[in-house]
Amino acid sequence: MKKLTKSSIVALVAAASLTVSTATVFAAGQTVRVNGASSVALLLDKCKSQYATTTGDTASGYTAAGSGTGKNNIAQGIVDIGLSDSENTNANKPAGMLHIPFGAWPVTVMYNLNTTKSVNLSTETIAKIFAGQITKWNDPAIVADNNKSYRVPVYKISNGQTVLDKNGAPVVLRYKTVRTYFTFPDKKIIVVYRQGGSGTSNNFTTALNKLHPTIWTKSGNDAFATAFPGDITKDPIGFQGGTNAAQVAQIAQKTKYSITYNEYSFAPDYGLGVANVINPAGNAISPASTEGILAAFSVAKYTADGLVAFDYTNKIASQYPFAATTYALVLPKYSSAALAGSVKDWINFHSFECPKVALNSGFAQITKTSDLGKQILAQLAKVGS
Repeated sequence: MKKLTKSSIVALVAAASLTVSTATVFAAGQTVRVNGASSVALLLDKCKSQYATTTGDTASGYTAAGSGTGKNNIAQGIVDIGLSDSENTNANKPAGMLHIPFGAWPVTVMYNLNTTKSVNLSTETIAKIFAGQITKWNDPAIVADNNKSYRVPVYKISNGQTVLDKNGAPVVLRYKTVRTYFTFPDKKIIVVYRQGGSGTSNNFTTALNKLHPTIWTKSGNDAFATAFPGDITKDPIGFQGGTNAAQVAQIAQKTKYSITYNEYSFAPDYGLGVANVINPAGNAISPASTEGILAAFSVAKYTADGLVAFDYTNKIASQYPFAATTYALVLPKYSSAALAGSVKDWINFHSFECPKVALNSGFAQITKTSDLGKQILAQLAKVGS
């Protein structure tokens, strides 16, 4: 993190006397209607009390119905903010609708084995498992991933915080070498996937297609079955679906030898193991390390309308390959200045403050000086009445 000089402190004080920051001054007294993506449900629940205390606003009871619902409900005026883990390309989306990428998190590969010890899986192995090409836990590819040495980054820490470079990527101090040994059972792998419209599925299948297009031959899609490179109905035992993130986690919890993809905090809550992912640089990156997420965002591209395009094949040493964002889908104009202010406050709080409250939730702490933070603030400036 960059140190403040005496001159920069003076400049900040002078600027503060001329402007009001929505990070510290909130437009209180509004009820903000929000629903959509289930990936952020646990995060929002952990921050609910602090959000009300900090902003003076309340949020309607969050319904984690999926990204598809967030997209539809913002179009129908049912909510003030629709949440989606993927771009809203629906024909009925509101004119001028904004995408504000307020959450940074890992799509986590988790499993139900006899241990919660982390296994290592390369992106190629993951692609083959979810494509149905690897069907047994003791497949040679899985065994090979877990009986070798890997480099694991050790990050530079200052005052208890990870030091970031000018692009918002964590500074790697050194690497430690970790040797893994793991014996896998001769058991069929049960893949648990999201049914219906899921931004988590979109993020995951898009990454698989970009990383290994000859294995995952179809483009990413909100519907896992649509993106699946084959006919998923041919193996109803090996592929089982759940309607939202919580149900997917519940099915995996009850199904021995299952594997799934989900938002990180569902793993500890449901007693599932978490895979370290071998990234394109050949390093083992844990989704529990938010530094890997920040590294992915540091090499991402940002469009003028708020969208994030990840560089999945970039060989930056610390990148976690399955990074994702949750978009707040908002209108450029609201019915009143008070409501517009509260919408901005909701996004501001959950972008920059909530991850500090919900520690170990799997969501990265976004700084306002990072490329992602600047993107959030730039899009927020477009919201009015």
